[in-house]
Amino acid sequence: MTPLRLAWANLVHKRTRTFIAASGVAFAVVLVFMELGMLGGVSRTATMLYDKLQFDLLITSAEYLDISRPGQFPRERLAQARIDGVAEVEPLCLSVAMWRAPARESLLGSPIPAGELMSINVLATRPERLDRVFVTGKNGVFPSPEAARDAGRQLARGGTFLMDRKSKPEFGDVAKLERASPSGSPGGDLVRVNDQRAQIVGEFELGTGFSWNAMLMTSESTYEAFTYQPANAVNFGLVTLKPGADRIAVQKQLRAALPPDVQIYTREEIDSSERSYWMRLTSVGQFLVVAVILAVVVGVIFVYQMMAADIRNMLPEYATVKALGYRPPYLTGVVLWQAVLLALFGYVPGFFAALGLYYVARNYGGIPAEMTALIAIGVLTLTVGMCFASGVLAVRKVHTADPADLF
Repeated sequence: MTPLRLAWANLVHKRTRTFIAASGVAFAVVLVFMELGMLGGVSRTATMLYDKLQFDLLITSAEYLDISRPGQFPRERLAQARIDGVAEVEPLCLSVAMWRAPARESLLGSPIPAGELMSINVLATRPERLDRVFVTGKNGVFPSPEAARDAGRQLARGGTFLMDRKSKPEFGDVAKLERASPSGSPGGDLVRVNDQRAQIVGEFELGTGFSWNAMLMTSESTYEAFTYQPANAVNFGLVTLKPGADRIAVQKQLRAALPPDVQIYTREEIDSSERSYWMRLTSVGQFLVVAVILAVVVGVIFVYQMMAADIRNMLPEYATVKALGYRPPYLTGVVLWQAVLLALFGYVPGFFAALGLYYVARNYGGIPAEMTALIAIGVLTLTVGMCFASGVLAVRKVHTADPADLF
């Protein structure tokens, strides 16, 4: 009998113990999947806004730290950036305002009155240029360029906003907010931004993450009136190059032409900067990395305890195998194959449980956790390695089985 067949027979013979051991492995697998999914969500949310913007180069303040603290620079830098090779430079502003929460129901169905104040992010650009600033079409901010232009015409009126339809539920339902009168509904469900009356006139699609829970979009004039930001300052300049222009060469020219109060990034550089900040410098990224390591350690300990107990209970059987002339490498193979089979038994249910939890995280938690082939293969490798390590630690007990103890 091969070591694999004997390992299989051991697991099938004691199904209850195998089920408990596989459940422990599955629990560790789910933990690792969730931590990696959250870690991937952090990485995706770090660049979520940039992924939805149209630009070849990005102008930011020299004080830029991350997307939530971009800093400001003079608007005149946008005009100065129109050098050879540059086709367009679009302004984009991003700030935080206070949102008056509408009346809503709790998860248990009890009514929650309107009036709670919550932070909400606000984007602003020229409304007639929405189709040039944001990505449109499949997976875009707007379903089509025509939809973006229609939204821009709505924002041309003062005091009007679009709302991200993926905003957290506590910020209100976009369809209901659109129907609310600017002067307030009879039930007091008044839309207010920074304690000023506002009107929701449409929606767009961006998503939430660790940087924000909800997003509004408006025109520059409305933005200045509601957020009290200076008209001569912007947060970003979206640079689009002419066809055939060398991006790196234009970047160098812009750095030479513009004052030191701004920075010029390529898309790859700004994405790398954001990911590095969130993964290395924030407590969220560091915690999730440590959590993955702890999940693996817990899994190794659990599987080791189960395998050590199983080997201890089966020492007479292993001693019999040794008495029949099987060498220590054979017994080692049996234990290690048993560990690999346990890894597979635990991985399969853990994988499907993680798929369900990813769905909940995406649709109800606002965290873009995605099951990718890299994560699936990586967790499978970790699981096999975790159980293999447990088998290596436990195999010493097999070699203590003495055939003389049978007599």
